[in-house]
Amino acid sequence: MNIFNPEHDLCLANGDPNFVPPESALKFGRDCAGLTSLIETGEGIIPWGWDAVLKRRLLREGIPETMLPDDAALARIRELSNRKNAVAADSFIRRHLQEILSGRSFGGRPYTDFLTGNAPVIAESVPEVVSYVGKYGDAVAKAPWSGSGKGLRWLRAGELSDNDLGWCRNVIAKQGAVEVECREKVVRDFAMLFHISHGEVRFEGFSMFFNENGMYRGNVLASDGWILGKLSGYVPEAIVLAVKDILTEYFLEEFAGSYEGYAGVDMFMCRVAEGRFRLSPCVEINVRMTMGLLARRLHDRYPCEDGMTVMRVEYSPVAEGLAVLLKDALQVLTAPGPDANYALAIFRNNS
Repeated sequence: MNIFNPEHDLCLANGDPNFVPPESALKFGRDCAGLTSLIETGEGIIPWGWDAVLKRRLLREGIPETMLPDDAALARIRELSNRKNAVAADSFIRRHLQEILSGRSFGGRPYTDFLTGNAPVIAESVPEVVSYVGKYGDAVAKAPWSGSGKGLRWLRAGELSDNDLGWCRNVIAKQGAVEVECREKVVRDFAMLFHISHGEVRFEGFSMFFNENGMYRGNVLASDGWILGKLSGYVPEAIVLAVKDILTEYFLEEFAGSYEGYAGVDMFMCRVAEGRFRLSPCVEINVRMTMGLLARRLHDRYPCEDGMTVMRVEYSPVAEGLAVLLKDALQVLTAPGPDANYALAIFRNNS
């Protein structure tokens, strides 16, 4: 049984097994049902991500509880999905990079010159938020749990409104903290993909994706070698590969033995000056399947010329509009019915 439940992150953010996700997220799941079968097939229940809402739904549908993860396992998934864990992973990466690369230079520049200067932090009070925003100038505050493009607040030193402070106060009251990051000039979003099982961690590959207004739109379909080549145009390849190895160690220490499944680590390259770029090594950890993992599977299964195609989510508020959006698709990956608003398809890369 393959289940695409894109409402997963919203369910984690809410935390109540009786939570009713918004219809838009449920509709996305219905329109693109079976999407996870393109990533993994096998006996048993294979969801996009496990959460208490999905477990309750499956129990209502008559699935025996013995076939489902217990409540402790679901609580652990939610704990690992907290952005506090991404902040801890960022710190782990920076610390171990210092051990591995200390003393090395790249083109006369120390390795630290290729990392963002301000690491993400956790603030547990509004005064802490104000202090960090004052340090960063421009910042983004993030709820510890939130869905794609949600749970974010853009903040600027000297311009914090009552609404900004109220938002932070509300998130801290509900979720215990907010994450604060320095706002950077992002030029390339990408991710590293992993699978954790039976105490081992396997690197699944790289993902290069693109957003619009903070919302995921699609992935470039390309080999790991091609993506790594693109990334090394921003920072030395040795740094990217060192981050991959360090993350493998992090997952071995923090995930192995208490979590079985996929994890994707979002990162980005940012511009700090003309011709000079830096890496933000851990923006977010998705403790579930990801669209990047799907893109990796599609390219590996149906090889095509690197970077010439993209996998994209298309949405139309009216069902008849979806056919128009898909008319130039090379391949439609889902089976949109007559009332579908969402579809996933492959297009030529015109960027």
